[in-house]
Order: sequence, then C-alpha cells, then structure tokens
Amino acid sequence: MIIKRTIAVAVIALLAAGHINAKLNLPTKKLGNESYYYYEVKKNETVADIASRLGISRDDIIKYNPSARDGVTKKQLIFLPVKDFDKTTQAVQPDRQVNVATLDQAITHTVKNGESVYGIAKTYGITEGDLLNANPSIVQGLKVGSQLTIPTKNYSGKDNQFVYHTINSGESLYGLAKKYNTSIENLIELNPGVNNNNLKAGEVIRIIPNKTQDIVIKKDIYQFSPYVVAAGDTYESVAAANGLTTDELKKANPDMAKLKKGKTIYIPRKAVDSRVVSTASLSEQQLENEYKGKLTDIYNNAHSPNKDNNSIDISIILPFQLGMKDQTKNAKNYEEFYNGFLLALDSVGANLTVPLNLTVHDTKHNLNYTDSILKIDELKKSDIIIAPSEPKQLERILKFGKDNNIDVLNCFATQNEDYMNNSHAIQVNVPSPYLNSMILEMIDSQFEDYVLVFLDDPQGGNKDIYDEIKRHATETKHPNKTLTIASELTGKTLSKYLEPGSNYLFIPANGKENFLSRFENGIKEAKETRIDCELVLLGHPEYTLYLGKHRESLMNIDTYIYSRFYLPQNDRVNSLNSKYQQTFGSKATNSVPNMSVFGFDTGMFLVNMLGKNLSPDSSEAHYNGLQTNFSIERANNWAGYINKSVKIVHLTPKKELIITDLNE
Repeated sequence: MIIKRTIAVAVIALLAAGHINAKLNLPTKKLGNESYYYYEVKKNETVADIASRLGISRDDIIKYNPSARDGVTKKQLIFLPVKDFDKTTQAVQPDRQVNVATLDQAITHTVKNGESVYGIAKTYGITEGDLLNANPSIVQGLKVGSQLTIPTKNYSGKDNQFVYHTINSGESLYGLAKKYNTSIENLIELNPGVNNNNLKAGEVIRIIPNKTQDIVIKKDIYQFSPYVVAAGDTYESVAAANGLTTDELKKANPDMAKLKKGKTIYIPRKAVDSRVVSTASLSEQQLENEYKGKLTDIYNNAHSPNKDNNSIDISIILPFQLGMKDQTKNAKNYEEFYNGFLLALDSVGANLTVPLNLTVHDTKHNLNYTDSILKIDELKKSDIIIAPSEPKQLERILKFGKDNNIDVLNCFATQNEDYMNNSHAIQVNVPSPYLNSMILEMIDSQFEDYVLVFLDDPQGGNKDIYDEIKRHATETKHPNKTLTIASELTGKTLSKYLEPGSNYLFIPANGKENFLSRFENGIKEAKETRIDCELVLLGHPEYTLYLGKHRESLMNIDTYIYSRFYLPQNDRVNSLNSKYQQTFGSKATNSVPNMSVFGFDTGMFLVNMLGKNLSPDSSEAHYNGLQTNFSIERANNWAGYINKSVKIVHLTPKKELIITDLNE
C-alpha cells in the first residue's frame, strides 16, 4: 500500500510576532516529552473562527498545524505547544531608543604598564590638559594599576558617534547591548579586543548607542498534520512512509494503541520557525539564547573574513630597489631582513602542517609602484603583510590592511601611531611613549633612592627619553642635578659633586660613542675611590655596539642598557651568521638591530603564530627570539597591537651580563 507523506520539512517565515504570550484556556495532553494545548474543531468552523475564539493569530495555528492552511474539518484536533502560549514565556519587547544622557557615563581607566599621559589622552580623543585637569595627581607620574577619570564629551546622538563604557564585574555583551540599545555585532566590530564574551572588569570599550539590526530567530518546532488510517496501515508502515520512527509516531498519538481504519492520527514532523525581529526588541536573556555559541564566528566575520586555515599566506612589500646601480642603505637593510626571514622559513618549513605561501613585492621606493601592488586581488588573501618604514608607503599599506581586514606588521617605523586607530596594525618596535614610560617606571621603582645625574652634551643630540626623564624628575621632585660634559670627565672632578652615603644614577644625553668616552673613565674612577657612594649608569641602546671596546669599563661602572633589541654572542647566533654567509655569500651588516637576525626572529614569530592559528596577542604566540622578543598586546580594546618587550642588559661589577625583559 502506498501511503502519501502528509508533510514536508518546512521553514516558516513570520515577519511579525503572534500573540505568543497569552495563556490559552484549553485542555492539554502530553505528546512525547512536551505538553500541548489541543482544540477540537467544531462543525462549519474556519481557521479564522478558531483564531478569533482563542485570541491568537491565524498564522499561529498554521505554524503548528500546516494542513489548516487549506481548511479544517469537524473534530480535527489543533495542537499548540504550551511553552509558546504560556504567560511565563518571555515576550518579545518593543523597540526603544535609549537616552544616553540618562546613563552613567563616568569612565574609569586603569593604568597599564608602559602607558603615558600622552597615549591615554590620544586614546580617548582628549587633550593632555583635559586629562591632567581631571586627575591632578598624575603630575607626579602614572602608577600602574591606578585609576584615572576620563572626562567625557556630550553625546549628540549623531550617526556613528560612540561613547565609552568601563566594564563592571559580571557584565556581558548581552547586557551591554540591551543597556545601550545596540547589537552584539556592533559591539564586536567596534572592539576587536573583545572576543567570545571575554569582558574583563575595569577595561573600557567603545559603543555606538541605538545601532540595532534585524536578525532571524530560528527555533525547532513540531508541526502536526492529520492522517486518516487506511486498511492495512500499521504504526510501522505509516512511520516509515513519513520518515519517522515508530516510537516518534506513537508518542504523538498516545491515545491510540493500535491503528484502526477510518480513525484519524496526527503525523509529527520537525520544522524550523523563523522570525525576523529587531535586536532592540529582544530581552537580555533572548539575546544570549540567540547569540550564545555564535560569537567566534561573528568576530571572525568582522575582523578576519578572508582567513583560510588551510594555508599560511604572508606578503612582504618592501622597497628593495632591485636593479638599481647603487642600492641605498635602507634597501640593503630590507634585503638582509628578507634573507633572515627566508632562513627562518627554511628552518621550520618541514614542521608545518599546512602550505606556506610567501609573496614578495618590491615597491622600488615609489608610491606608484606601491599603489599598483595594492591593486593585486591576490593580496587580499594575505594573512599578514610586512610593510616598510617609509611614511607614505606605510600609510597606504596600513589603510589597505584596515579596509581588507588584514593585519599589517610594522617592523621598522618607531614613531608611527596608526596602531592607535587601526585595529589591524601591529607595531613591532615598542612605541617611544611606551618605551619611555617603562623606563620611567623602572627608575621610580628600582632607583627611587638614587640622585639622578643628567649628563648634558654641549654638542647636542639629546635622546627623546633623556628629556622625558628630566621632565619627569622635575614633576615628581625626584632629586637630580645636571653636569655638562664638554671635555673628558675625571674621577676627581666628579667626586666634588658626590655626597657621602648617597646613590647616583647617571643618565647620558645620547648614545654616541665619543660622548661615552668623555665620561666613562671619570665615573669608573669615582666608583673605585668613592666606596661611600653607589654609582650606576643608564646606557642607551647604541652601547650594545660598543661592548667589544667598552665592556670592561661598563661592567666596572655597573651599567643598565635599555633596548628594544639585544643580540648576544652565543652558539645559536654564530650558527645563524655562518648559515647566512654560506647561503648568501656575504656577512650580514653589524647594526642595531642586526637586520638579518631581525628578519629571522620575525619569521619564526609569524610562522609560530599563523601555523597555530593564533591571534598576535595570544600568550601562545609570545616568542623570545635571538635578538627580539615578541610580546604583543592590544593597546586597548579597539586599537591595534604593540610589542611591549623592552630588554635591560645589565653589565655588573661581578663581570656578569644579565638580560631581563621589563614586560615579564
């Protein structure tokens, strides 16, 4: 016997909510594991009549009883799930517009390691004066963990004007979306530092209020269609014909132990109820129900939609200036960086589980070439782009990365600030404000009881950090004095400035070797004769180049050299240098940083990160290189990434060389 299937799997689109919050005055029965109201159709009654009698919509009836679309018959049963027609069911809420002026708009910023007044002010789009006026105590310096009040601007309600919110303990994306009448997608898009509901109390996020969107809410439901039993029908045969198990069909008809010809049974079938609603109309719990488990996909769609986990795609865009008769020094540096990068790929390539595609472009230090490269469609498939330091070329490539959701690695420019407003910028060289702030913090904590002695060079060439430390010492009233070093300093001369029992930290104006030669013997002599005083020298990064000649005296003085880079002389470095010479036929240039080793460390970091499909700021992506450590963090929840690794090379009077990282 051929039994006609009475219903197909359906997706029901309802553009308006029905009366699903009204409890029905009807008897119920258990069908399987769920309770249903049921209504027996009376003679000559229509679907519209039933809907009116029950106080629900015609669509509500058809949703669960699809055969009713073509009419109903006397004594036919209409099923309606109790859970959807009970007063306890949370109703869809009406749309609303939140008045941001009525919300608590006080913003509290918790100071992080390496932050500066300048950087914090720029983060929130205010002036340093505004920040100082709101927090007078910071004139004495910033302290990690202290809380600052951020003055807010009046919210005008204009399109895409965002406000800031300091996360409180226990808050969620769902609650914030409800509070500010915005969508989950908008919160994640504006704050790439927030992923998978990882909100942390005390952090700040950006929000555009009243920016909702329509979403499709889907729910699995059961639909019921009547079927008149024919001769020879059994539960087994009817179930098989309708794609059900016998048990499923029996549970839907608990009052009929055995099928009888002429009797009506009801065929259950799973379907999907689909409704389009505004996120503004959903409660916090409904938002969580709809978005739970989807946040990672939403994040990836917003910030890395081109990501192909089946390969690693790296693009290098640098001005190698190949083919030029006289290659510039910068172009030579880029070539050595690239060669070191290739050595990294060669050393780990055999261990990769996915193909690595490396594309290299020469901009020839010409913006027209750069623009033509950025028009290549294949470039949009990149996981990451390595960009040059030249301001205009870097600007174009960073914008391309931002527009196409591709991370851009800025390995070379130290003064670039695009990471503050481009969530895809990765600043490898610690930005100067962060480096300066971390050194200031080290001085405040480690040399709190020392007199700071500023060594001025009348020939000029002050380091930015030198002026910054001077300003900080004045503001915090840290004991300090200044000595001008016009000629060679002697221990006898220096001794006149030293008070018995005092500690001194000497801070040179710059890192020039000829300036170091003017004062190093004087400090060394004074340290040998004035055993009643503690003398220490803060060295600039360039000092690492002079260790072959000055190591002994710097150790005798007790010197702390700060640097973004440090290349020790050990077997691993010697092995890499040897391989470089064998592979490329020449030695790499001795510089700070050593560009070939910098390229090698960068390649190792990227392959580790991309090969494991990690975000740059993941703890697993952290990489301690031969010369450079990669300790990447987001500057804030909506900004790009910065490397916060600052090395301290301590040359001690005990002839030790101790390397530490201020970020560890």
